[in-house]
Amino acid sequence: MTRLFEPHIHMYSRTTDDYEAMSKAGIEVIVQPSFWLGSPRTSVGTFEDYWEHMITFETSRAREYGIEHFVCISVNPKEAMERPLALDAMEAMKKYLDRERVVAVGELGYNLINDLEEEVFVKQMDIAAEKNMLMTVHLPHNNKPEGMRRIELILNSERGRRYNRHEILIDHNVEETIEKTLEFGMWAGLSVYPVSKLSPERAMNIIKKYGTERIMIHSAADWGPSDPLSVPLVAREMRKASFSTNEIERVTFYNAYEFFKQSSRFTWKP
Repeated sequence: MTRLFEPHIHMYSRTTDDYEAMSKAGIEVIVQPSFWLGSPRTSVGTFEDYWEHMITFETSRAREYGIEHFVCISVNPKEAMERPLALDAMEAMKKYLDRERVVAVGELGYNLINDLEEEVFVKQMDIAAEKNMLMTVHLPHNNKPEGMRRIELILNSERGRRYNRHEILIDHNVEETIEKTLEFGMWAGLSVYPVSKLSPERAMNIIKKYGTERIMIHSAADWGPSDPLSVPLVAREMRKASFSTNEIERVTFYNAYEFFKQSSRFTWKP
């Protein structure tokens, strides 16, 4: 059976039955980035309760099904415009970044692509750099090339020199962004998500064109119409399309492992 690693899924919004199905499908380890909870936050305490829930309860829930669970902590781009709440939450966030199983700062990035979001994005990048932590970056749902252009401006700026590009994962890539992500030496996530992101066929075509180096498949499954079995689904479709076992396992397991093992708190070994 192909080895499977789910590097981006929001299990806070999924049922225990999803853990059961993922375990049966052979998913061995997952990473859960911070995300929007579906309604506006009202206080810093709602962030803290959420981060604590992910670190403790979700790790325990995953373990019951033989799945290792790790966490990324952040103020998500969709929550970044509220002032002063977003800035206050970032201060509260710092103490969670040293917790067990917190392997990256993320998701960071853009939603509507504006200066308020960018302020929170860059401040969190600076925190990650100071703590020598990995980053998972969210390309916006709409106008991804513009989001990529603004990330490029940040990386090429004076402050951009402090960021280790090999420790940055750019998620939700599409055909118009993948080349730039790889060209900058960063890691690329391909989100296989039924409506607003990639189909298995589009993801496979990207892999055919750009190869398997530093590319990983994930579901980004959350509240919306999404599939927590997207990684095994793509592995199956790649087998049907005559990809080699090595190519399949690179994008469904080993690349994610190579990226996250750069964190000292990613303690799991295959």
